[in-house]
Amino acid sequence: MSNPEEHLDIGALQDLKEIMESEFETLVNTFVADSLSKVEQLADIIAQQDCDELRKVAHSLKGSSSNVCAFRLSEFARQLEMMGKDGKMAGAEEVLASLSEEFSTVTLLLNNSL
Repeated sequence: MSNPEEHLDIGALQDLKEIMESEFETLVNTFVADSLSKVEQLADIIAQQDCDELRKVAHSLKGSSSNVCAFRLSEFARQLEMMGKDGKMAGAEEVLASLSEEFSTVTLLLNNSL
């Protein structure tokens, strides 16, 4: 696996873990479950070419990814959010593929941090 620092801000994540203590595991589990649902939703939304829904779901994923220090995942979500906002979905499937791969990596890293 590549360097975890390429996917998560490990220092910030450790700080978050110390601050949240026993709630950290709940945060990670909730993030993983909610985000999995959002990634699946994004595939449907892109297939339906629904720009407004793309913007909303991607925006939500961007924020939650940022909350768990997953900056690359957040960036892919931001790209999809901007596509939805601009009403231009060309290339959205490719961004979603990168986002999905990054989500898998982040999920593994977060679960390993518990």
